[in-house]
Amino acid sequence: MRPLGLSAFVRCKNEEEYIVASLLSAYRVFDEIVVVLNNSTDRTRELVEDLMLDHPKIRLLDYPNECVPAGVGYHEKAIENPDGSLARYYNWCLEQTTFSHVCKWDGDMIAIPTFEQVKEALDSYDVVAFDGHDVLGEYTTDCESRIFRYNPQRARYVDWDLYEILEHDYHKLRRIDDKCYVHMKLVKAEWVHRQWQCPNDLATRSVPHTGRVVDTGFVRKLASPVRKLLKFVLVKAGLRTRNMR
Repeated sequence: MRPLGLSAFVRCKNEEEYIVASLLSAYRVFDEIVVVLNNSTDRTRELVEDLMLDHPKIRLLDYPNECVPAGVGYHEKAIENPDGSLARYYNWCLEQTTFSHVCKWDGDMIAIPTFEQVKEALDSYDVVAFDGHDVLGEYTTDCESRIFRYNPQRARYVDWDLYEILEHDYHKLRRIDDKCYVHMKLVKAEWVHRQWQCPNDLATRSVPHTGRVVDTGFVRKLASPVRKLLKFVLVKAGLRTRNMR
């Protein structure tokens, strides 16, 4: 049986811009951080190895399989090329961790002090969902079940239409209402001249693990005043507006 604690698995491919800030900001929360490089060609390895000199909770591993990019057509390509499955990659990462609970952490997420409260949930909950702030205010984050109890028979990643998703049968769930991190994705060099579109806007059916209809991107594309008015009307009607940004 695994000891009670929280392991992070951090999948990295060319994350040199924010990997140091990402790991240091969350270091006090995690009992173990497993950084997994997936064919990185930048300085990510060098930076992590330097951190490891005086941060003993960090481990560094390599996953050599080239993964299929998330997006339209992902599931079909993953079926054609199982070695490139993101779900297979993520599940491999899970197996490298050693504590009771695991957390999917990203190399461009910067933890803020509110993230520390997730530790209090480990005793009583099997799954902890939390959200963050996008640094530019775009829709790159959502309240996601990023922390869960390690048990391959009850919780595994599977491939879905556009990317991998977590499937589990746990019932003890905790949602952290406070934002827990800042997402730096869109201020990385690769995104400076690219237009962001939320992948879920391209979906044609509900995400299985939440049942939420994701083909509702038009709401987020409305002009800000209209969006605020719509949210106000929904709140008055007693409807949930959690997924409106």
